[in-house]
Amino acid sequence: MVKAGAGVLAATTIGVVAWKYKELQTKHEGLLSMAAGLVVQLAESTAENESLKSENDYLKSENDYLKSATGASKTLKSYDC
Repeated sequence: MVKAGAGVLAATTIGVVAWKYKELQTKHEGLLSMAAGLVVQLAESTAENESLKSENDYLKSENDYLKSATGASKTLKSYDC
């Protein structure tokens, strides 16, 4: 009877440990998936930021050109009818 009880206890313990292991493994996979998603979002945001910086630099240079004497003159001449 004692051996049978010890066997049931051992089997129950192994079952609980296996269940907890699976639960932790699932949580770990979820965290890895979330981290991968965040890395993708960061890469997309970085690319978008670089694109916006380039566009901003281009617009600044266009603005500077239009403020210059040459740019202002060419702009005004383009409106001549």
